[in-house]
Amino acid sequence: MNKNRNRSGQVVMLVFLFMMVILAINVCYLCTTGKTMMSNVNIRDFAKKRGGGQVTKVVQAARGTIYTSDNEIVASDVKKYKLRAILAKRLDAKNNPQYIVNKDKTAEQLAPILGVSKATILDRLNQNTYQVEFGNYGRNLSSITKEKIMALKLPGLEFDEITSRNYRFGDFASYEVGYAAVAAETDPYNIVGQMGIEKTYNNWLKGTNGQRVYLVDSKRNTLPNGVISDKKSVSGNDVYLTINSTLQTELDSLMKDMQENTKATKACAVVMNVKTGAILAVSNYPSFDPNKRDLTNYNDTFLNEAFECGSVFKPFVYANALTDGVLDLDSKYESGTYDYVSNDRVIATIHDHNKTGWGRITYRDGLYHSSNTAICHILAEHTNMSSLIEDYKNLGLFQTSKVDGLFSGSGVKGYDGKTKSLEYFTTGFGQGSSVTTLQLLRGYSAFANDGRTVEPYLVEKVVNPTNGKTLYSAKTSYSKKIYSTEAVAQMRTLLYGVVNIDGSTGRDYRDSSVEIIGKTGTGQIAENGAYSASKHTHSFVGMAPYRDPEVEVIVWFQNESSGTNYSGEVVKSITKSALNILSKDTEKVNSTPYVLNNYMNQSTSYVEGILKKHSLTPILIGDGSTVVGQYPSSTTEVTMGSKVLLLTDGQKYTMPSMLGWSRKEAEAFASLTGVEIKMNGLGSIYAQSITKGTELKQGTEIELYAK
Repeated sequence: MNKNRNRSGQVVMLVFLFMMVILAINVCYLCTTGKTMMSNVNIRDFAKKRGGGQVTKVVQAARGTIYTSDNEIVASDVKKYKLRAILAKRLDAKNNPQYIVNKDKTAEQLAPILGVSKATILDRLNQNTYQVEFGNYGRNLSSITKEKIMALKLPGLEFDEITSRNYRFGDFASYEVGYAAVAAETDPYNIVGQMGIEKTYNNWLKGTNGQRVYLVDSKRNTLPNGVISDKKSVSGNDVYLTINSTLQTELDSLMKDMQENTKATKACAVVMNVKTGAILAVSNYPSFDPNKRDLTNYNDTFLNEAFECGSVFKPFVYANALTDGVLDLDSKYESGTYDYVSNDRVIATIHDHNKTGWGRITYRDGLYHSSNTAICHILAEHTNMSSLIEDYKNLGLFQTSKVDGLFSGSGVKGYDGKTKSLEYFTTGFGQGSSVTTLQLLRGYSAFANDGRTVEPYLVEKVVNPTNGKTLYSAKTSYSKKIYSTEAVAQMRTLLYGVVNIDGSTGRDYRDSSVEIIGKTGTGQIAENGAYSASKHTHSFVGMAPYRDPEVEVIVWFQNESSGTNYSGEVVKSITKSALNILSKDTEKVNSTPYVLNNYMNQSTSYVEGILKKHSLTPILIGDGSTVVGQYPSSTTEVTMGSKVLLLTDGQKYTMPSMLGWSRKEAEAFASLTGVEIKMNGLGSIYAQSITKGTELKQGTEIELYAK
């Protein structure tokens, strides 16, 4: 038994050794010839044809879109393309050429599309390298340009898809919106916020890139069913601003006109819902187009330009004294000049604007006339200094702060807070200390909110675009009560008088259709260690309507003359527009919303019935019986009375009455019909160049007038 076991073991060992020898010989033969001994198949050639390895491709995530409060796109991703040419001979799996075969023909056909000479392209194609790019004229190509080049069917031309950021309106609250760009040339799939909301909300907006791994052959062609792994990208979240697109566009237009007429070197305007703190529009000069990034100044004028604001500061002094009960508005003082005395010596003589004053007048009239000496008498004879400085602190003056992560500077506090220094007096009428527009915006809101300030904000909400879930929603935030209810009522009456009483300083801001209240200011500008003799800051902070303010507006500009008649037009126009928009928003809140369906290919009679049932206004375009286009699109939420434009399959279009229509509705009509519109003015349409019922042809120009 033992002898048989030993013999069997020897046989097994010999067989194992024989197989190892054969395997070793086969490996050696394979390494030498590329073939196997048994099948004589050339494995090396097979490997070259079948498998050159694997390729990893980044699947770029979509960055979130930034919208206005009325759902207009401000910032979004856009696909651009970079052209390159393969010069080295390369074939695809079917042995078709994948390189530039005819350089002369390629250059000749590419030149007119790229807008360069044939010789310039030939110079690139004649380089001795594997592939070439085409510089600036071959980058950032649109999909239309790409399609034109692909239609040429020239071998060897390839495209790299690049996602970039596009800002639809260009210069549109640019410092606040900011911009995003590729983080580095070596990382083209990572777009990062560089400035503004794009930067502070980057973690919300950025998505997560995916990754796809392919098997490829030696010619880098993807093998059939060659995807090894596929990790999907995750899109970023959408950010909705508080800014209204119509109001922002109007404010930018008004500010441009004002700047051109006043020759202002700097200017700023902001509109806020004074009850909630939502910023409805903000305009800075100078500004920039984030698509071009043509910045001349990185300083956000609204948030970080600290300036000596002049007499718009005076209401804070009055409100403190009225709250503390130390000031009778009907008591009198001597206007004209006030000597600031220290150690029995006159250090400075402060005077009113005309240097002579108005004689002995009441403190009420002192604010109407914007008297500097009235402030000096109040500070010297009535005010408790520590109480006033505490108010400054509670109002947020002379302090840094943030708006949705955007930093805002502190300005300069010129007084020491311990003694009634000269700067303590001058600060009371807006000189010797500096503030930002944001600080004034926040401070004046106390006069609309029973003595409490409201915190301004720019972002309304953040929404997941995939499931529609709201991830963040802004909340209104108030300060503690700073001024008494009685003092606030008195201040609103005073500010009404500044604008509406004859002889007061705010006559340029008076409007017969809306009761605007507010305060004017003229501040000197310090340059090179001294005040400029000719250059001043002209400012106005106001609210409307008088009894219960809903809107706050600030406008200021710097130049070598005045021009408050132009800033007056800005304030009056934008205030009325803002109140109109807030009124419509209130109607939307108070009415039941309806989500539009897709009405394509449905009968007009059926769709009309559905829309009217939900108190909507259908506008039929064309004489057909079937809907082939609509505005707003399906899934849009609308409210009672909203217009729904329905394009029919008819061939005859007639002009509707566009009176009361918005610009967006008119543009939608033009897009659906192929006509052209020319808008004159901003706001609601009140006149049209073509009468209702006139037959329209494609390309017809309709001139519309709005206000």
